[in-house]
Amino acid sequence: MTDLAAAYIEARERLLTLTDGMTHEAYNAKPSESSWSVGECVVHLNTIAKGYLPALEAAVADPNAPRGTGPFRYGWAGRKFVDMLRPGTRAMPTAGAMKPPETAGLVSEIDLDRSLTRFREDIDRYVAVVEAADGLDLAAIKIRSPFLKLMRFQLGVFLEAMGQHCLRHVGQAERAVAATQGAA
Repeated sequence: MTDLAAAYIEARERLLTLTDGMTHEAYNAKPSESSWSVGECVVHLNTIAKGYLPALEAAVADPNAPRGTGPFRYGWAGRKFVDMLRPGTRAMPTAGAMKPPETAGLVSEIDLDRSLTRFREDIDRYVAVVEAADGLDLAAIKIRSPFLKLMRFQLGVFLEAMGQHCLRHVGQAERAVAATQGAA
C-alpha cells in the first residue's frame, strides 16, 4: 500500500514546492495557447478527484468488501489504462467534462489559493483511501469511471492510475513553469 500512497505524496510535495511563493500571474501563465498553465493542471486534477474520490471512498468503506492480500493481478486493459496515465507517455486528448475552463490567449484565470487548497485536500483523501484499502482484495472490487461509464476496472487499477495521473500532470505543471519563466 505504501507504493500506491507514495505517488500521491510525491505529487503533492512536488506541486507544493513548485508553487511555493508563486504569483497568481505565474500560476496562470500558459506556455502556448494550446498548453495548460500550472493552474489548469491543478484544476484538471481537482476535477478528476471530484469524480473518482466518492466512488473510491465508497468502495473501501463497504463492510462487505472482499478481503485479500497481494500481489494482485489485473487484466491487460487495466494495466494498459495505468500505463497510459504514467508520466512520460504520449499525451492524449482530454474529454470535455475533465477539461479546465476554456481560456483564450496565454493566461488562464484559476484561483491559486482555492485550487491548491482543494488539491491538498484531495491528495489527503486519496492517501486515506489507499490506507483504508489495506487488507481489501484490490482485484475483486470493481469501480466504474464517473466520466466514461463503460470503463470499469478493479479498485487497485484506479488507485494506481490516479496516482500516476497526478504525477503526470505535476510534471506538466513543472514544464509549464520552465517554459514560461524562460520566455519572461
